[in-house]
Amino acid sequence: MSRADRILAVAVVLFALLVGPAVRGAAALSPAKTVTIEGPSGSTQVALSAERTLNVEGLGGIVVVVVHDGHASVRQSSCPDHVCVSSGVISRSGEALACVPNGVTVRIGGERDDGLDAVTR
Repeated sequence: MSRADRILAVAVVLFALLVGPAVRGAAALSPAKTVTIEGPSGSTQVALSAERTLNVEGLGGIVVVVVHDGHASVRQSSCPDHVCVSSGVISRSGEALACVPNGVTVRIGGERDDGLDAVTR
C-alpha cells in the first residue's frame, strides 16, 4: 500500500465520520408523515401516528376516516358502491384513497421512501 493509498483511506474514513452524523441528524429532523383529508367543506391534517376517527361531510353524506396504528382507511361511506371502503388501508407516503361520489380524498404526505414518484393499483 503506497503513501497515496493510505492518505486516501484516511480521507475516506474522516469523511464518513463527519458526514454520517449529519445525515442521521437530518433524517431525525424530517417531518412526521401526515394524513390529509380533503372534502367539500375543507381539509384537515392529522399525524399518521395519531389515533383518530373523523366524520367528513361529503357531497352525498358522511365518510368515516380512521387513522390508527400508522395506517389510514375509509371505514364507512354513504356512496353507492363503497369502493373507497374496500380499497383497504394506506400507510406510505404518496398513497391515497378517494371517495369520488362524496368528493373526499385521503392522502399520506411526506417524501416517498421507495424511490418511486407514484403508485397505482
